[in-house]
Amino acid sequence: MFHLEMTGRTTATKGRILEVSDEEAIREIIVAMCESRGFEVIQARCGDEALSLYRTCGPFALVLSDLYWYDGGAIEPSLNNTETIRHGIQLALAIRKLAPEQKIVIHTAASQVQIPTELADIRILKKPFGSEELQALL
Repeated sequence: MFHLEMTGRTTATKGRILEVSDEEAIREIIVAMCESRGFEVIQARCGDEALSLYRTCGPFALVLSDLYWYDGGAIEPSLNNTETIRHGIQLALAIRKLAPEQKIVIHTAASQVQIPTELADIRILKKPFGSEELQALL
């Protein structure tokens, strides 16, 4: 895989990561950490956008997603909501239907996360996390 730099030169990358978070600051930090380790990062602000990007650009070396995305400060969406992709668990389930082997990590500040048995292999990265913790997953 190659990444075209602003200079027009191409450099080898370790692969592409899909980062999903509604918080721009979180995305920027994760992008900086991943790019400094040789990965190209594609960003999405919500689950529906992420799934669309996955369908057109996937698979990825890693899908790194927040657990929840908020609608203008609304309360956390229920994990049982199936109308649209409203949280990282739904996104992970949808991606696994497309690519059963896709490596997925969910980042969250939630103290406990219920993971369905069909997603038993996904990792949970607790916020706040440092570059060492993220590096271990890359």
